[in-house]
Amino acid sequence: MPSRNKELKKLLHFYWEVCLKYDENEELKQEMILVNTIRNDLQHPNEYIYGASLRFLQKIAKDAELLEPPIATCRSCLEHRHSYVHKNAVFALYSIHHEFEHLIPDTTELMYTFLIAESDSTCKRNPFVFLAHCSMTKAVECILSIYDTIPALDEGLQMSIIEAIRLDCKNDSGHRVNLASIKSAASCFITLVIKESDNNVKLIVLDRLYTLRSKYEHVLDDLIMTRRKLSSFPCSQTKLFSSADVGVRRKAISIALSMTSSRNMEEVALFLKKQLQKT
Repeated sequence: MPSRNKELKKLLHFYWEVCLKYDENEELKQEMILVNTIRNDLQHPNEYIYGASLRFLQKIAKDAELLEPPIATCRSCLEHRHSYVHKNAVFALYSIHHEFEHLIPDTTELMYTFLIAESDSTCKRNPFVFLAHCSMTKAVECILSIYDTIPALDEGLQMSIIEAIRLDCKNDSGHRVNLASIKSAASCFITLVIKESDNNVKLIVLDRLYTLRSKYEHVLDDLIMTRRKLSSFPCSQTKLFSSADVGVRRKAISIALSMTSSRNMEEVALFLKKQLQKT
């Protein structure tokens, strides 16, 4: 029976999620087929009921017979004016596509079109996550189209872009080892650790730099420990050595020593002596 009680509607979603929907012959029960409440809620004037219904669709994404009737309505949710509905519509379509790709064969194009047209950066994240997992080519196209604006984007979307780049490098053997990219990443770490004032962030960045150095041994030595470029190394910054955080100083020295070789040990020793004289 129809009810305006929102708590009851929420409990009903929980019930539908866990109840037995199939009979002993593995066929969907007739009473479940006759339930039109889901489709009605996807046309509800209250955007939060709208969104909650879309979230519920994600929970029953393995029941194709229940999903087919509301698919058209679910697609139209991408055009809804409220961002809460947008976000949940994307993941509902993602869940359906993941289990039954044939039900929405054009999901990739649908998501790409929505992503390009959407102006709210917080709403861009979900379709981008979909593309990163289902169509990396489209995700890369999107990254290239918004490359210049990435620094100004929402943090959640920035993290998703970073994750997509990581996945692409991991899956595409042609991108796995690029010495120029490794050196570029190290330079970015160095710049960040010098400019950042938060000691916790410094430690995280230094850990990343140490991991990069350990994984690609000797690749960064010419960038960091040569006489001409020694001043660009974070350990050469008195700001790090004068830091009140012992962990920052210890990590910086550890990285410097890990890069010491017969070619640069004199420069490193001289540098450390100068630092000792200053303390």
